[in-house]
Amino acid sequence: MIKCAMVGFGYWGRNVARTLYEVENLQLVGLYEKETSRVLEAKKLYPALKLYTSYKELLDDKIECVFIITPPQTHFTLALAALKAGKHTFVEKPLSLQTLHAKELYDLAEQKNLMLFSDHIFLHSPAVKYLKSHLDDFGNIISITSRRINLGLFQTETDCIWDLAIHDLSIIDYLVGLQVKKLSVFSKKYPKHPNDALANISLELENGVVALIHVSWLSPVKVREMHIGGTLQSAIYDEGKKDKLTIYTSGVVVHDNFECNDLYDKMVQYKLGEVFSPKLETKLALNKSIECFRDLIIQRFHNENLEFYRDHTLRVVKVLEDLDRAKTLL
Repeated sequence: MIKCAMVGFGYWGRNVARTLYEVENLQLVGLYEKETSRVLEAKKLYPALKLYTSYKELLDDKIECVFIITPPQTHFTLALAALKAGKHTFVEKPLSLQTLHAKELYDLAEQKNLMLFSDHIFLHSPAVKYLKSHLDDFGNIISITSRRINLGLFQTETDCIWDLAIHDLSIIDYLVGLQVKKLSVFSKKYPKHPNDALANISLELENGVVALIHVSWLSPVKVREMHIGGTLQSAIYDEGKKDKLTIYTSGVVVHDNFECNDLYDKMVQYKLGEVFSPKLETKLALNKSIECFRDLIIQRFHNENLEFYRDHTLRVVKVLEDLDRAKTLL
């Protein structure tokens, strides 16, 4: 049994705590949280949980891993301390707000033979896993468009791109790669709030895929929707629906016809087919993400996925930094 402690018991921390009680071979033994109301709530929900009075007390305890579920600007400092203390470390996305800091954390984890894991949760979504395993059925992927919108939660240290678009970038990297050829971004602050509350992102990837991402904290409804368009078939991935994935066996076919006048050189045909929703595993992505972290700890010397998770996280953080730089040029 791997003994764990957690930092942070906010909105997402509550979900992580609940999940840790469900995942086999992990035992949540302690929590550090600054806010008194949250401490009282945790004590009520989990009476046996040890409540630390400081982060140092947590790190000095005989635990093997730390779950850091705190605001993004704290991730680097907390993760660095956890790794220096010899703890396997699970960090809520983003791992850090700078690529250099992310690399520093991974290098330290490697030096100490520790597992560092950033929770890009949708890598573990059954719908995204299905798309990845059936990607050849789509032919050439032409475009990926997504909407990730809701009313809040406004954050004071990061904007809606780091909060929301990070998920879409993670999914795009997992499906088709995130080697960016060109990018642009339009973003806007809500009056009197310091950070951008809505953004439109355009990416052209080196492999020719075009990705369009719309994120917002200003929508009265919550939408988590992604469209994947290929030459042979397309899909809509909607986290808000019971059937989260719908496959359309249709596409657009463009033929060269050199016998026609120039106006009709390109003859466009539409291939219409069936629509179906594949049966997917029902286990929650958060459960599968934490199980992945557990397995990487156990198999860290012989796990072929270790390099992927590091490189994936670094690619996503780098693109987020590139988007920040693009905003400053507007």
